[in-house]
Amino acid sequence: MYSLIKKSISTIALSTLAITSLPTYSVSSQTTEEYGARKYFINNNIENIKNIENKSFDLIQNLNTKILEKENIETLSGTVVDFTKEATSNSTIPNGLIIEKSNINITAGKGYDLSSEMGSEYVKALEKGTIIVSYKSTSNNSIQSLVSIGNNTSGNRDRHFHIYITNTGEVGMELRNTDSVLKYTLGRPAAVRSIYKNNLVFNTIAFKADPSNKQYKLFANGELLATLNTDVYKFINDITGVNNVMLGGTVRDGVIAYPFGGTIGNVKIYNEILTDEALKAETGATTYGKNIFYAGDSTKSNYFRIPSLLSLRSGTVVSAADARYGGTHDSKSNIDIAFSKSLDGGIIWKNPTIPLQFNDYVARNIDWPRDSIGKNVQIQGSASFIDPVLLEDKETKRLFIFADAMPAGIGSSNASTGSGYKDIAGKKYMKLRWHQDGSSTYNYSIRENGVIYNDVTNLPTEYKIDGDYNLYKNGIALLYKQYDYNFSGTTLLETATNIDVNMNVFYKDSLFKVFPTTYLDMKYSDDEGETWSNLNIVSSFKPENSKFLVLGPGVGKQISKGQYKGRLIVPLYSSSYAELGFMYSDDHGQTWNYVAADNRNTGTTAEAQIVEMPDGSLKSYLRTGSGVIAEVTSINGGETWSDRVTVPNMHTTSYGTQLSVINYAGLIDGKEAIILSAPDSSSARRNGKIWIGLISDTGASGINKYSIEWKYCYSVDSSNMGYSYSCLTELPNGDIGLLYEKYDSWSRNELHLKNILKYETFSINELKQPISN
Repeated sequence: MYSLIKKSISTIALSTLAITSLPTYSVSSQTTEEYGARKYFINNNIENIKNIENKSFDLIQNLNTKILEKENIETLSGTVVDFTKEATSNSTIPNGLIIEKSNINITAGKGYDLSSEMGSEYVKALEKGTIIVSYKSTSNNSIQSLVSIGNNTSGNRDRHFHIYITNTGEVGMELRNTDSVLKYTLGRPAAVRSIYKNNLVFNTIAFKADPSNKQYKLFANGELLATLNTDVYKFINDITGVNNVMLGGTVRDGVIAYPFGGTIGNVKIYNEILTDEALKAETGATTYGKNIFYAGDSTKSNYFRIPSLLSLRSGTVVSAADARYGGTHDSKSNIDIAFSKSLDGGIIWKNPTIPLQFNDYVARNIDWPRDSIGKNVQIQGSASFIDPVLLEDKETKRLFIFADAMPAGIGSSNASTGSGYKDIAGKKYMKLRWHQDGSSTYNYSIRENGVIYNDVTNLPTEYKIDGDYNLYKNGIALLYKQYDYNFSGTTLLETATNIDVNMNVFYKDSLFKVFPTTYLDMKYSDDEGETWSNLNIVSSFKPENSKFLVLGPGVGKQISKGQYKGRLIVPLYSSSYAELGFMYSDDHGQTWNYVAADNRNTGTTAEAQIVEMPDGSLKSYLRTGSGVIAEVTSINGGETWSDRVTVPNMHTTSYGTQLSVINYAGLIDGKEAIILSAPDSSSARRNGKIWIGLISDTGASGINKYSIEWKYCYSVDSSNMGYSYSCLTELPNGDIGLLYEKYDSWSRNELHLKNILKYETFSINELKQPISN
């Protein structure tokens, strides 16, 4: 901080200073590493100052204050008074870059003071601007200020602006001039990372304040994170008594709060509003992994969840995910299934397509609110597909995609108990309700060739459905007004448009309606997802006392060895009948059989994934509601399963999280191996881990024939960072591909985040990290 000195000319010791009839206001000199010089601020007409001890100054125009620089000039002495934003206004601050510093190592709690840096007086008076900062944190402090500007004097602790990060990956800004006067906040959870491939990494953050649009924006690692629009625009010049600029903390009452520890790679402060494109490009210098599905892609969705990733026999790698148009909410909502593929082993991915889609509600990009009220609002009337599973029949090279199909306004939580089918003459047919009949009156059914029968008369009607369950009358497609959805404040309006789409028995305004429960649907492709079959509903086996029977998302399994070689098997879970179940096919997916794997009926989400042992027996690893990951074993192709065994040293919350587990084709440490991905935390969906388990033959028989030694454990990021649903695959080159949700999908604070579905790859050597005790 510079000190303003008031001296009369007669007392200046440097007698050769020549001034004509002017008061002398000077600032004590400050040594700067940047210029290797002492600086003097003279609030005078610079031309009237000739020399001091006959040594000339280099003259620099700087607002209405002049800067004189010369090496080895002694400090003028005199009476010190406050020097505060003297006559500085944004109109006199030069446009463009005003401060830049690089490679600053900061010890947590120490900070790095920029208050005496060249240009800091401009920063203290900014009315607009852009700040870009790259950093690498070595601290685990919950909140860490990267850049702060404020009033550090006693009693003014709430007068500051700062850009901060948290140890859970949030990026935010706070602009305050005591909360009763001014408090603007903006943030985005799960925005940055700490560790990548076993190393601490840099992230790049940008913030801009734009008075023309009364708007603030945050960016990180190539993405626009969050936008705040205000009726009354404020910025740093609206903070009372600004007197410091700091890196690595915020000075409050003279003490550094929110301490950052680590390295500031670069910080730039502009009196200029840089474009969104420029800031995405600059912050994109630090990116990790890829987004196969992302906001603004060809799906027209802003939000994606529930990853599925699979390497095909041909070497093509395919992926699928929920495209969620109504924020990240589960069904009931507007959700379709997106699909993409890579022909070069997972390096470049094609634009996504939508193989499973309902058209009753428009598919479009909409930013779902994240405020305390709006974030809980869900689309009420849409049909949806949710929770994809990919599976390849390697014998036929047919690719299957499965998902749960939910009728309009239905999700697992409000589904009705029942199968949705009726038995007629020993056959099961999907039952329908005429829209004018009572809610429990299902007097119609879909028979052979899609013809709808009146079950009271047992005669065909003039109605039928096509292969996607669209409705026809006398051979003519019936049309339906597509719905749109918009917010009015925190109220969601769902209104019919003038756009005609095909009527479907899953839609809320259809003439015929399916029973409001959950359905298992499937399509297949014989050209690796370029084209798809009609929709097949395969869940006629759903027990009548089951509220829901749905997929364990991820991938299915084909048995490759032993008595059941060629069998296709897909994990399911349910309530009221059995928590864990499976469906399997011995005819290449033409027909499917259901088996319950236990007799539990608590309704716990028992999402599971399957691996194969060397003899063709199966192990399945599953989510539980008891704070552990469980293992069950089948020695008869998945028709019956053992009791659950707890997997040691893996931690999960009481509500659990989906996991992924795959076989590895090669040997690791000379043994066959499986690889498992899950969060490792008992308090949240955080601390993503990838474990390598080595398979050993115990010499026993039956379900105890093989044991798993969990020998290696790789941390995807630091322990506080979000990690939810995931899916692994072995890539054609032997590396491991991981598609995962890089946030805590259970946290209400992390609802409706864009671009959190990340794709990363790892070599086996990178994953072989010893388990720390």
